[in-house]
Amino acid sequence: MLLKADIMTGRFASGAILNEKALAAEYGVSVSPLRDAAQRLVGEHMLEIAFGGGYRLPAMTPEALRDLYRWHGHLVRLILKASRSATAPEAHHYADMETDGHAIAMAATNLFLAIAQACDDHEHRRALRSATERLHIARLGEVRVLRNLAEELHAVEIATVSGRGHDRFEALWAYHRRRIRRVDRIWEAISS
Repeated sequence: MLLKADIMTGRFASGAILNEKALAAEYGVSVSPLRDAAQRLVGEHMLEIAFGGGYRLPAMTPEALRDLYRWHGHLVRLILKASRSATAPEAHHYADMETDGHAIAMAATNLFLAIAQACDDHEHRRALRSATERLHIARLGEVRVLRNLAEELHAVEIATVSGRGHDRFEALWAYHRRRIRRVDRIWEAISS
């Protein structure tokens, strides 16, 4: 879905009102399918219904971003605790991605989507998928603020696939804690 991809890559500013007619024309569809897609995105918390009609992006504040990182971290740990076995995501060569911010952001999103997909609990899977997709724009900001993302992502992948007990969850919490501590700078990176 083009609208969702545009939202995830930060095409629209936080809190922006979407012009349905202009977007429908740009995407080469009528307004009805665009509205259907927008309604699905409201259900995924990627859009809100605007006052007076139409749709807008939820306003992203540093506090909201901090909450989303915390929520994401809790969901990942909850899902991994409940999983009987870890499913190995597709192997990545993260070192090759270190200089490509879009590639590293997409690799992180795909890793967490793979964890969600492997979850047996439908509600947990849906919640993690939603939080993961909403964090994609922040991941694009992370590459401008944080260092050694490829190495860190590789460690998270190892922890989710073969980690055990406390060490597994400590690696995952360290990943989220690092972002929570720098949320103001990440927010500035995606807001500018």
